[in-house]
Amino acid sequence: MKHRNEMKIFIVGGGKIGGALAGQLSKDGYELTLIDRNPDVVGSLGNSMDIICYEGNGASYATLQELGADNADIFIAVTDTDEMNILSCLTAHMLGAKHTIARIRDVDYARQNRFYRDKLGLSMIINPELATAMEIGRLLRFPLATRVEVFAKGRAELVEMNVREDSPLNGKSLIEITQSMGINLLICAVVRQGEAFVPKGDTVICKGDVLYMTGAAEELRKAFRKLKLPVKPLKSVMIAGGGRISYYLAEALLQQGSKVTLIEKNKEYATEISESISRINVICDDALAYFDSMSQTDIQNTDAFIALTDNDEYNLIAAMYGESQGIGKVISRINAKSRLKVLSSESKICTISREDVAADRILGYSRSLLNAEDNDAVESLYRLMDGKIEFIEFKVDENDQNLEVPLKDLKMKRNMLIGCIIRDFKTIIPRGDDVIKAGDSVLVASINRQIARLEDIFAS
Repeated sequence: MKHRNEMKIFIVGGGKIGGALAGQLSKDGYELTLIDRNPDVVGSLGNSMDIICYEGNGASYATLQELGADNADIFIAVTDTDEMNILSCLTAHMLGAKHTIARIRDVDYARQNRFYRDKLGLSMIINPELATAMEIGRLLRFPLATRVEVFAKGRAELVEMNVREDSPLNGKSLIEITQSMGINLLICAVVRQGEAFVPKGDTVICKGDVLYMTGAAEELRKAFRKLKLPVKPLKSVMIAGGGRISYYLAEALLQQGSKVTLIEKNKEYATEISESISRINVICDDALAYFDSMSQTDIQNTDAFIALTDNDEYNLIAAMYGESQGIGKVISRINAKSRLKVLSSESKICTISREDVAADRILGYSRSLLNAEDNDAVESLYRLMDGKIEFIEFKVDENDQNLEVPLKDLKMKRNMLIGCIIRDFKTIIPRGDDVIKAGDSVLVASINRQIARLEDIFAS
């Protein structure tokens, strides 16, 4: 069994995504080599992290051979150039790297995912703009959610939600929520004043808490309706900014039957997106100026507003204006987590970072691959709060321990919890009499501890 410090990971590209990946993977204890052409980037990352930094061409056969990329467990290429990323991964794959991951942003390239995986040996392709659009799409289904993840091929969902003073959950214990209120979901983690913990039945939910809830997709919707939390189809969505994220998001929303209005002040970009997407209403204007021109009725009929320009400050100002006008769901794109502090805890604005989305996806997939080296059971992995909370989906086989034993008879380690069990297309919120069977998919919540196997959650 390989230890983490024996796992070799290569990253080509030290930009925002590459830097975020390097920071987290180095903290996790993996042997890490980063390659970048820019000497300033190499110097900065080399001085701030305990990693090997090399100035050079990450697609060069000679460079990769010299650095030992043939022994890489995972090779990740996240430069700003798709062709560079593809060539780097292809070279590493031909040298003998076990797994390769490439950042590919071009729409035409992204549509050829199967070819790149099958013919070029890519393990994973990440399109940051598409991944961000998909995450925004999930957020729009639950107006009060700040994050929504899917697992078990969409059969279950994980929803993150902030508890505000007027929330029906405020002041209620978990027993009251699940029994008295008849809610068929599980609150499997709570963050309170920056500290995460697994709640118990008598835990009382407080204003300011961040909740992580799991359940079947339809059960979550039923639960939200019972709690009188807003869950409704989006009829009208307004997007500010005409970039690639907007393109993917608008396409998805139109397919779902929503009316989409996109505001882009650059005439060239506005014309391009208008010609690329049918049935979209494109306005060549400044978003704030367009808000001023809207009637109160039009604003009231707008279900969601998403600010996706390249300017963080503008996005936040536009989002705050949209929130002040009473729009139900408001999302702002940002490029740095530090900008979050400008929003008050009472704000309903949800922020999203393209770089964070991409880094989280790659980190989750990388951890899944590395864990699978010894136990081919990790289906997916979601990291939250900079890795303090992890949700890991395991596929159970007949060799796993503690099968067919009622959960009430098993002792779990502190801050570990089984969030749900998926069996034969059915999502089970686990209770004391439930058991784990071979063939199940099990979602585990783990706080301040990284686990590689399902058996790691149980006390010996």
